[in-house]
Amino acid sequence: MGGLLGAGLMWLNTTKHGKETKEKILSYAGDVYDDVKQKIAASNAWEKMTKNAYVTMVKDAVKKYANTYQLSEHVQSLITTLVSSQWNTLKKEMKKKGK
Repeated sequence: MGGLLGAGLMWLNTTKHGKETKEKILSYAGDVYDDVKQKIAASNAWEKMTKNAYVTMVKDAVKKYANTYQLSEHVQSLITTLVSSQWNTLKKEMKKKGK
């Protein structure tokens, strides 16, 4: 399993198509993050939000985004992982804005 993961990461970082794919995934993740962040800010309930609630919101946003752009399950999983890992960043951003 580790070998497959390593080969996949190498492909994403060394081939032209891999780099393009990586950029698309990061772009999709950025869009989903921005969407979730806006929803949380609009709810004015971010201080009470748990990481589990955040991850649930991320999963819902990824599903909607994936339907629009016809993304594979694998890409959806990557985006969910990337955006979910931004929980601490989101909390810091929301505190700075005083929301």
